[in-house]
Amino acid sequence: MRFLKIIGWIVIAIIALGWVYYAFQDVESKTLDENVRQQLDANFINLSHGTTRYQLEGPENAETIVLVHGYGVSSYVWQPTFKFLLEQGYRVLNLDLYGHGYSDRPDAIYGIELFAQQINELVVKLKIEKPFHLLGLSMGGSVVAGYAHRFPEKLKSLILQDPLVHKIGAKRIFPLNTPFVGEYIFNVFMMPRNIEGHVNKTGKGSVFENYGDKYLEQAEYEGFRKAMLSALRYMATNDYDFEYRQLAKTKMPKLLIWGSEDKTIPIKNADKLLELMPDLNYEIIDGAGHVPSMEVPHKFNPILLSWLKKQE
Repeated sequence: MRFLKIIGWIVIAIIALGWVYYAFQDVESKTLDENVRQQLDANFINLSHGTTRYQLEGPENAETIVLVHGYGVSSYVWQPTFKFLLEQGYRVLNLDLYGHGYSDRPDAIYGIELFAQQINELVVKLKIEKPFHLLGLSMGGSVVAGYAHRFPEKLKSLILQDPLVHKIGAKRIFPLNTPFVGEYIFNVFMMPRNIEGHVNKTGKGSVFENYGDKYLEQAEYEGFRKAMLSALRYMATNDYDFEYRQLAKTKMPKLLIWGSEDKTIPIKNADKLLELMPDLNYEIIDGAGHVPSMEVPHKFNPILLSWLKKQE
């Protein structure tokens, strides 16, 4: 009987190891290095925590808008907005946060402190010296909020699109916050589901065309899953109330935009921000979900442009 139990545990261990091998080999099969980056039509710059991919286009004397994406995606989510702002004559900076897209995946805690430092180092190295507009989506909304109260003198205005407002909560992600166990469950079970979900969003002729392909491209490079789990653990426990309370003390103009049908971060989360910042400008986009800038650019872009014009 004992012998059979031992055999059973060995079989379970082999199956588990097989899943782990499959999970890592099937997706993270490439190394993100200089050889890869040389083949890409993109710009790269070395910062203190590694290489950052970015786009910077538009007249040098024009007002600058910096775009910050959310969790698990990269700068590709801003392409419709990037193109629109260039057409309006603005200078636009669009970057991949660490761990995302074609930026490095350093050994670090993937949270506001890391990303705010990345943004600041990038604008300094690119010699963007005049105050600029900063626009963040979802997790990127909390990142730009954190950046804004750390470097208020750098900004002309702040725009939050469907931002992360509250921590997810450690209980909600348990046992992903448990060392080793969390890595196993995330790598073997959660990431394949995440990948499938993004691929299923892809639809020819839709606003999400090539969306899944873009997600898969970044997921192929070593370190992506590590970064995603680190960011998820951070979002589960970070004190976002602190970030927004500090933001409320700043004087810069602020705009909040939210899709009325957002199921990822429901619109009721806006109440907390409006309570903290009574002077916060607020626009609701009826019928839009979590990413109005992609889903309904014909509604989002006029709101954004009107805001930018008011700050001139």
